[in-house]
Amino acid sequence: MAQLSSGSDRLADGLTKLEGGAGDLADGLAAGEKKLPGYHDADSRSDVLGDPVGLIRKSHNPAGSYGVGFAPYFLALALWVGAMITYMLLRPVNRRHVMSGAPGWRVALAGWLPAAAVGLAQAGVLFAVVTLVLGLDPVHGAATLGLLALTSLAFTAIMQLLGAALGPAGRLAALALLMLQLTSSGGTYPVQTSPGFFQAIHPWLPMTYVVAGLRHTINGGPAGPVLTGAAVLVAFGVGALALTVGATRRSRRLTPAKLHPELTM
Repeated sequence: MAQLSSGSDRLADGLTKLEGGAGDLADGLAAGEKKLPGYHDADSRSDVLGDPVGLIRKSHNPAGSYGVGFAPYFLALALWVGAMITYMLLRPVNRRHVMSGAPGWRVALAGWLPAAAVGLAQAGVLFAVVTLVLGLDPVHGAATLGLLALTSLAFTAIMQLLGAALGPAGRLAALALLMLQLTSSGGTYPVQTSPGFFQAIHPWLPMTYVVAGLRHTINGGPAGPVLTGAAVLVAFGVGALALTVGATRRSRRLTPAKLHPELTM
């Protein structure tokens, strides 16, 4: 009887707490009911349902327009094509200089310097046209012109190497390299959206660094990609000239293929 009496007391206390909790639950449900969305503001509710996530955009060094964003890509393309056309008119190395017994480096420079002068003129005219006629306003104008000049020197050295080492077939090799660079330089869309083959060759071609550097000189941004691009272009240019010297030395040996070429262009 004593245990039953104490148990009934605890039951009474529990029922009292339960009643209080039920009251709190009823008050909470009543308050929550008032917070439920209704249909009196259907327009605002439809906006939330149609666009549930708000995005705050902030652009660093914006290009300003679609054409400005494409400018680095087409500037690099123009200089490569300009170098190709230059060596369609000039010989990579002069046969008379080759057979004269002059040092290979002198023969290579004699074939490159005229093309380099033409390339510098092309870079200057290209910069003048895009800034004065087309309205391009680079954030760093002097750096843009300097990078274009360096690009033209490197591209002419590469064209000379292809012509000296491969002969007429070098023009086809230059065209093939152009196709590869157009699809792997990331000038139109991020290279990460390209097939794996183009992502693999992306860091090994010079136009990649020209596009990246010009983006920063035209639109602004850190100087790292510009300096990296300049260093890579210098390496390509010096390496091409060194290989041209070797090709010049080898070209002093006359072979039947040189006397009677199978392909002439």
